[in-house]
Amino acid sequence: MPQGIQVATFYKQSLSGGSFEALSPGTGDSATFYNFIQGSQAYLAEIWACDDAHACEVSIYASRFHDQVYGIRGEVPSGAATSPVKRSFCISPVGIDQPIFPSDVLTVQANGTASDNVNVTMIARYEQLPGTAARTCTTDYVKTNGGNLVGIHVSLTPGAGNWGSTVALNASDNRLHANRDYAVLGFTSNLALSACAISGIDTGNLRTGFPLVGEPDHDAYGFCDLSDSYGQPFIPVVNSNNAGSIFLQAAHVSATATVVDVLLCELGTFQQVR
Repeated sequence: MPQGIQVATFYKQSLSGGSFEALSPGTGDSATFYNFIQGSQAYLAEIWACDDAHACEVSIYASRFHDQVYGIRGEVPSGAATSPVKRSFCISPVGIDQPIFPSDVLTVQANGTASDNVNVTMIARYEQLPGTAARTCTTDYVKTNGGNLVGIHVSLTPGAGNWGSTVALNASDNRLHANRDYAVLGFTSNLALSACAISGIDTGNLRTGFPLVGEPDHDAYGFCDLSDSYGQPFIPVVNSNNAGSIFLQAAHVSATATVVDVLLCELGTFQQVR
């Protein structure tokens, strides 16, 4: 049974301010965890947050978290004072994860300044996820079986908090070699993004990705970092023949057009890593 790794974003444009208020899941995301196989394990692996103008506090909980009052609380610096501006921060300890349970419902809140825009982006990992057939590998597999590196240019416009429109991997830069497998190592962008994701048949139709903090030494190898942090095959593998149906999307606290270069490594004959 294949593993699954999913990125989801929750957002609110123009907070009321002064108390905790609910954030809404992005289009295609859900506050309800997947109904994965009983007895298998799943975790909320990373929690990232961004406030575009002032500091804020976020709260994330579900019925089987520590409590149903505030659960995991975290402080978020002002996005106006960061470099680059409006970057996300990870407010959870990487590698020390929050267990999640089938069909449990997540509540995501923020307490900030009136009129601020807030995004909370989370990465969930599932040990066994029925109905998916994602092709994934580890960093060690790429090191052993990888060849040429290539960066594919994609123009994206994130939604205002929400996910923006999907753009095909080969929409403007169609240089992948025919019928070859590529490991998706990460992304680079000229702006920070609350979330950047890739999805399609090769990802098991899961939206998988992470926030871009505007630092290429993190963003370019984001999937490698996830794989290394958890000791699991979390690097997506896509076939070039599917490039027209492999899609990129972004979400951010502000809807500013950006460019993203997708960093890939061409592989030899690919064998699924379990």
